[in-house]
Amino acid sequence: MTNTDDTAVSRRSRQADVAREAGVSQSTVSMVLAGAAEHARISPETQRRVVEAARKLNYVAPVQPKYVGSQAVKQPASPLLLGVHTFEPIFPTSARDYYFEFLRGIEEQAGVEGHNLVLFTAAQDEDGVRRIYQDGVNSLRQATGSLLLGHHTHRDDLARLADDGHPFVYIGHREVPGAEIAYVGGDYRSATVQIVDELVAMGHRTFAYLGETLRDEPQIDRWEGFSSALGRFGLPVPTPAFERPEELTAQWLDDQLAAGTTVVMIESVAQLRVLTAMASLRGLSIPGDLSVVVLVDDPGPESGGREWATLQVPRNAMGRRAVRLLTSLITDPRGDYERQILLPCTHTLEGSVSPPRPATA
Repeated sequence: MTNTDDTAVSRRSRQADVAREAGVSQSTVSMVLAGAAEHARISPETQRRVVEAARKLNYVAPVQPKYVGSQAVKQPASPLLLGVHTFEPIFPTSARDYYFEFLRGIEEQAGVEGHNLVLFTAAQDEDGVRRIYQDGVNSLRQATGSLLLGHHTHRDDLARLADDGHPFVYIGHREVPGAEIAYVGGDYRSATVQIVDELVAMGHRTFAYLGETLRDEPQIDRWEGFSSALGRFGLPVPTPAFERPEELTAQWLDDQLAAGTTVVMIESVAQLRVLTAMASLRGLSIPGDLSVVVLVDDPGPESGGREWATLQVPRNAMGRRAVRLLTSLITDPRGDYERQILLPCTHTLEGSVSPPRPATA
């Protein structure tokens, strides 16, 4: 006897089936699976329901003809083999790892589109960076196209990969001199501007900034958003401290407090741990005496197990959108579509931010 539920799942599911399963409209399903959910302001929870429904029903996006001018571009008859390469060992061991949501987004979207994934883990060079080219050979060549991610990028490899014509998408904002690479990143600049706007509206006027020593585009975008927002209000832009956590001194904190600083912006969780330890030794209350905003999301239990004001990165959405973009690069390389995408970020000021205390005589 045939199980009717098995029969329903075994036939080719449609977007209408996914919509019913997720309890949303078909247009919502279409936007989520097309990677346009953020621009349509579809909540992360709704996106999650749609993707889970698609996976449950074994939904595979139908192949749609694409056109260059008036000519249809032939689509592959078999699933694409997409490579995933990281420039350092980042593959997570738990759901709390920072890169977990990036990789889950990649897997979810690849499943929806019917693609296969292959993991590349090249040997590290003397600087601890995994190189794409080994003995002059592209180690990603077995894949139809590749998704690249990692904090420590080797830009020479990216430039060479672009010159070789291997389709790839970098997950994160990266600029490579002499090459127009495709990427999907977070719009950290706009998000930081919005955070500063809200802090100024609360009454904060004197800021401090703790940044990472390695200044890639994500760190630069945060700083530029911060400094431009203060400049727009006519407020002083502080000299940033681009310090390693172990080099941060209590004197720095004392100097900031003496200057009247009421809020500190921080780029890394490691710096946050040092700052909170120094504040505790001085008997300072966060946020009573000093507000703190972490410009990365989910500091986790290593930061005292409390709630922190954070900039929240759309990691899952970035992974899914990168798969969509890579598919387009492979199947429609000359198509008219955006290749450098920054998705909107969200933020919360709950937990470690409060209005500054009135100055005392």
